[in-house]
Order: sequence, then structure tokens, then C-alpha cells
Amino acid sequence: MEYRELGRSGLKISVIGLGTWQWGSREWGWNKLYTEKDVLAAFQKALEVGINFVDTAEVYGFGKSEEILGRAMREHREEIVVGTKVWPWNLSYGRVQRAADRSRRRLGVDTIDLYQIHWPNRFISIRSTMKAMKKLIDDGKIRCVGVSNFNLKQMKGAKEALEPIELVSNQVKYSMLDRGVEKEILPFASEYAIRIIAYSPLAQGLLTAKYAAGMQPSSFVQRMNPRFSQRNLLRLKETYELLKKIGNAHEKTTTQVALNWLIAKENIIAIPGAKRPGDVAENAGAAGWRMTNEEMDSIERVTRQINFDKISGLTNLVRELIPR
Repeated sequence: MEYRELGRSGLKISVIGLGTWQWGSREWGWNKLYTEKDVLAAFQKALEVGINFVDTAEVYGFGKSEEILGRAMREHREEIVVGTKVWPWNLSYGRVQRAADRSRRRLGVDTIDLYQIHWPNRFISIRSTMKAMKKLIDDGKIRCVGVSNFNLKQMKGAKEALEPIELVSNQVKYSMLDRGVEKEILPFASEYAIRIIAYSPLAQGLLTAKYAAGMQPSSFVQRMNPRFSQRNLLRLKETYELLKKIGNAHEKTTTQVALNWLIAKENIIAIPGAKRPGDVAENAGAAGWRMTNEEMDSIERVTRQINFDKISGLTNLVRELIPR
């Protein structure tokens, strides 16, 4: 496993982390497609392969994800850098502090390593929120502050409001199919040592081989994603073929190629979700090797040409929402 510093905090985190949105979340199929036994085994596998960064949020499973992670970490606290997120309705000065206390209780920790604002809230002053964050740091309840889903202007505002404490991260949607952060956010983050934490690095599983093989999405989250329509999956055919070709050249899977493409960028940490030990082992295999420049260029060329069909995606949504 490879490790990178979280901002300038001194904390070293694995370039492949463990995302836990699925833990306890019915929309992903909790207790139907997988259980707590599965995710606890996934956590143990993460420790075995050197993954030390685990990300959750108070809203995931309405707190269940934090509770499950707390049970998993009980005997392993010193081995884990844990990040969680506060929901935007809890960003006022007092509510931030109470939310942090609830998360600490669910996680079973005295100190949260990385406390992140899950989404910005334009109705609450970022200065008020960051004042609360400073108090939490002073009280030893959190170690570092990050944001999530912040655009450039919002990230600049958060950074300034938190000074003299440094903002260490911005967690954003980023994969070879989601490139919106590259123009402004990535350069600014690199300049100020703000680590970019890429969520949905596999585009909710779209970049894995299972859908290239014609598998249908099983979770509500994926079925509601317009990109999983049959027509859109066909539009990814060239991408799937290229990722498989590159993977074969390095004895890696499509998943590992997609994740490696991200972590080849120096300021990026990827946090793919994982429900089972096999998911974790495969994700970890994205670290420790690099593609050639020619392979990276070919991915750029092919993925830039993808144009998803919105009509067929809309049809998928209608089918999901209308009762049968």
C-alpha cells in the first residue's frame, strides 16, 4: 500500500481508503444483498492489506454506518485514521458541536481524525461553522477539518474562515467519468496542500467489469442512476475494452485500472465503497504500480469521447419511480 499525508497534518493515510456509504444503508441493499458480517469482514481485510483510512458520515444509514464502524474499530483504534462528515442542516455553531459529539459516541472514539462538512449550506455562515470547528479542535474532539462537495469559491471561503488552522481536504466526486473538479479545484488544492479525496471513484460501480459483462444493477442507488441504462452501458463498450486490455498487460482488473488512474495523480486519495473482503482486496490492488504514459493517454482519449444518452437514462428513472 502507498500512503500520503492528509494536508500538512502529519497523518499518513492510504491512497486507497474504505468508503462506508453502503454500511447500514437500505438504498444499497443492507440486510438483503449483504449484512454486518460481510462489512466487518471487509474491515478486517482492509487492515490486512494496509488500508488505514476509513470514511463515513452521520447521514449514512442515519448513523448506522458510524455505529457499525465503531464496532469494527473497537480493538483497532490506533490503526485507523477515521473521517466522518456533518450534514448541512447541522452547520450552525452549536449544532456542529452536538453533531460531533453524537458521531464520537457512535464511533466510540474520543477524537475524530478528520471532520468534514458534507455539503455547503449557503444559509449558514461558513465563519460560524469554522468557529465551531476550531472549538472542537481546541477541545481535542477532532484533529483535522475538511470539506466535501465544495466548489472553488466555497473552498476558498472555508480555507479563509478556518485560518490559522489549515483546511486539509476536499472530498469530491471524481472518476474518469466525472471530471468536473479538474479545471479549478485540483490546481487550487495542490497549491495549498489540500488533499483531494475522491468519492465514487468507480462511478458507483460503473467502471467495474461486472457491468461490462452485462450484469444488471441490483441496488436502488444504481438503478436510479441514469448511466446504468442499457444504452449507456453500450456507450461504455470501448472504455471497458480499453481498461481490460490495460489490466491484462499489468495482470490487473478493470477496477484496479480505474482506481490506479486516479491515484497516479499525486494529490488524490480514492475511497471506493466496499461491502465484502473481496471488494477490499481488489481495491487495494490498485496501489503499488503505474500505467505507462501511453496507457494514460489512451484512457484520456477514449473517456473524453463518452456522451451519455439522457433519454434512455430518464426512461430508467421513470420505470423505477412508477409503481408496477
